[in-house]
Amino acid sequence: MLRHVLLATAGVVALGTEVPKLDESILQTYKVPAPNDVEFGRLVAETDVVFAKFFAPWCGHCKSLAPAWKELSATFAPLDNVKVVDVDCDAHGDLCSAHDIQGYPTLKLYRNNQYEEYQGQRTLKALTDFLLARIDAPTYSFAGMGNAPTPVLQAILVVVLTFVLGFASAVYFFCLRPTHRANPPKFYALPDKSTAKRGHGPVYKVGSFPSPKVSLLETLEATVKATPNGPFLGRRPIDAAGHAGPYVWESYGDAYTRIQNFSSGLQHEKMIETNADGHRIVCIFMKNRPEYVLAQYAAFYAGGSFCSLYETLGASSTAFILNQTQIATVVCTSAELKTILELKPLVKTLLFVVLSDVVMTAPADVDAAAALGLKLVTFRAIEQIGATHPRAATHPKVSDLSFLMYTSGTTGDPKGVQLSHGNLLSVAAGAEERLKRGRCVLPFSTQGVHLSYLPLPHILEQLIHAIMVAHGGRIGFFQGDTRKLPDDLAALEPTHFITVPRLLNRMYDKVVQMGKAAGGVKGWLFAHAMETKLANLKHGYQNHPLFDKLIFSKIQKKLGFGRCHFILTGSAPVADDVLAFFRIMLDCPVMEGYGQSECTGASNITDIEDVTTGTVGAPMCCTEVKLISVPEMGYEVTDSVHGDKSPIPVNGRGEICYRGPAVFAGYYKAPDKTAEAIDADGWLHSGDIGVWTLDGRLKIIDRKKNIFKLSQGEYVAPEKIENVLKGSEYVGQSFVYGDSLHSILVGIVVPDAHAIKKLAAKLNVAGTTVAELCKSPEIVATIQKDITAVGKKGGLSGFETVRAIHLHPDAFTVENDMLTPTFKLKRNEAKKMFADEIDALYHKAGDLVAGKNVKQG
Repeated sequence: MLRHVLLATAGVVALGTEVPKLDESILQTYKVPAPNDVEFGRLVAETDVVFAKFFAPWCGHCKSLAPAWKELSATFAPLDNVKVVDVDCDAHGDLCSAHDIQGYPTLKLYRNNQYEEYQGQRTLKALTDFLLARIDAPTYSFAGMGNAPTPVLQAILVVVLTFVLGFASAVYFFCLRPTHRANPPKFYALPDKSTAKRGHGPVYKVGSFPSPKVSLLETLEATVKATPNGPFLGRRPIDAAGHAGPYVWESYGDAYTRIQNFSSGLQHEKMIETNADGHRIVCIFMKNRPEYVLAQYAAFYAGGSFCSLYETLGASSTAFILNQTQIATVVCTSAELKTILELKPLVKTLLFVVLSDVVMTAPADVDAAAALGLKLVTFRAIEQIGATHPRAATHPKVSDLSFLMYTSGTTGDPKGVQLSHGNLLSVAAGAEERLKRGRCVLPFSTQGVHLSYLPLPHILEQLIHAIMVAHGGRIGFFQGDTRKLPDDLAALEPTHFITVPRLLNRMYDKVVQMGKAAGGVKGWLFAHAMETKLANLKHGYQNHPLFDKLIFSKIQKKLGFGRCHFILTGSAPVADDVLAFFRIMLDCPVMEGYGQSECTGASNITDIEDVTTGTVGAPMCCTEVKLISVPEMGYEVTDSVHGDKSPIPVNGRGEICYRGPAVFAGYYKAPDKTAEAIDADGWLHSGDIGVWTLDGRLKIIDRKKNIFKLSQGEYVAPEKIENVLKGSEYVGQSFVYGDSLHSILVGIVVPDAHAIKKLAAKLNVAGTTVAELCKSPEIVATIQKDITAVGKKGGLSGFETVRAIHLHPDAFTVENDMLTPTFKLKRNEAKKMFADEIDALYHKAGDLVAGKNVKQG
């Protein structure tokens, strides 16, 4: 019967072999479909390819063709998207007249609302070849390939498969059709048109708002009660040689005991006292590790909350946070101790440092801390104190502060985003409602396994932890080094992967380069597998039995994705081809999330059945979303078209605003900043510009404020950097550029004419005009070095450093449309004007998207 699973020609027609005949038992019972007028019209409209034989029962040529036609129809019968049918023109004369049938038999192939009349030989092989060449999706075979290997290599491939698998199995693997086709909804979200008003678009909402009744602590306690022995927190022990072993797990019950003890110890030692604002806050400053989770839940157990520090904040921002929160205790590792000791003179309230990575404190560290008025203790020591001085839990309310998340900011001091237990659990519920369907169910259970490597000071990782805890899943921690992440993935084999575009880009490049390096038959097979599956993906098919078994399953295993049920990426947009690649490589949904810290990280997530790219999907049930007109940028909620070169129909354009239980309570001790973010009606203004697609998905197209995000998630204020660069004697004007697809900044610099000529003389560079001097590599390199030094002196962070520059001889002016009448740089115009130069700078710097250049604009 495997021969009936069809298209034996897939692997062997190219070799000139005769088409194997179907079993006689199949042909004896098979009947060629014979649709009537209505059925034929529906079939042509709903089927990718329809091959029809228009005949008359009395026609001799029709009778001669009948056996081959019947076998052709039976061969393709298992395919849903290809049908070979008969039309009896004596019985359906009107149908044949409508299709302009002049003689019998007439063979017509219908595809994409067009038809093609067959004029070739009427043999089974000729008919099969004709039909195979016109099946463009899903792709089942080697037919119609470009860059195929020689017939000899094809023959070797087929012979090897036949030898290893047997002929029937070889045919089966070459020919079996994909089994899962995406089934996206017709509409992802619908607008409530009654809510629209002048300048405000209609509200889009999906489902009812979740209303959590318990806190994050009570969620953990419920799981501990249900599965006390279930594995919870995992780490990889490191041996004397520095090699990581298999994951070792701490159970939910044991972890909760440690939380109780650590919290009780903190309280007994008065290390988590109520500050002047009525909050009990512990500060956590370390990379992801089990003690991070224990410390934050210990804060909840004491009725308190936690805030996080991270190394890219910088010294001044770190000191500001510690002072604003009046922190008494910082939980960290030895790696962060030096920073804390250096900052102590600036933070009077800081009294305790808890080291989570050592059993005993070093005497030298204890003395250094004591000299500054700090008490240095170990995590285990506080646990031991708590074990002998237990305290009962002070359960927080759902509305209480859980996490004080500080954004790095772009200008001025960082802002503390106040997130409640209800905020996190509402968004966790919204994400689960969007994701927990079909093939994505298993991760939302005790079988779920999560790799924790995205920074816990950021909201995305906190949300995933909340989901894992609610379902009793496992959380395995990385070794603390992203360079070792592939090894951790392979050791853990998570059931899902939460990530950011920058990491996906690296994996994409690695796998593609690996495929190219294979060469020969392997390299060709990899390239063809990619080409085939990408073609199928356009029609909603992600799997391919042959290529998944021979190629992609091995890649999945090697990368640690052997049991991955879905990927979710956030923080920045993903290149379209990278999204498509991971969908075909893993044969699982790859979703994209969108949001910001102030709406607890996520307002939108794409649907698991949506295999298209370019949008961030519909709102989750925890948020309602609307657009507000931004007339100064030319965006109106009444707009029906977006784009100049390739316009698309839309349902309005404007600033994206959210409302609902996901929206934060406000910025800590900054009511003025809160009022700027949340309006009187409770709408949080994102600063992003979006459009609604006609099927109810949100697409991000611009930024209202002159702030953008790099691919690693860092926010950048270009005007701040441009002001710093003015400190260079060589810089007359500058345009700093970056976007969420790249990890570095590049710049267009208009040099000071006097300074560049002086520099040319110093370097002995020939040239009399500024335009000539701008082309000198020596001058470009010297100015690049100078602005890097100026940036460092001006306090710019590493991600704010302009890594590559292009020198432009002509000044930005109002007359050349580069400046506004108030002499502000027109960034959109600059982006368009210097698109090629920006591309060249990224190429030169090696900051490519998915292994290639991405055109700006």
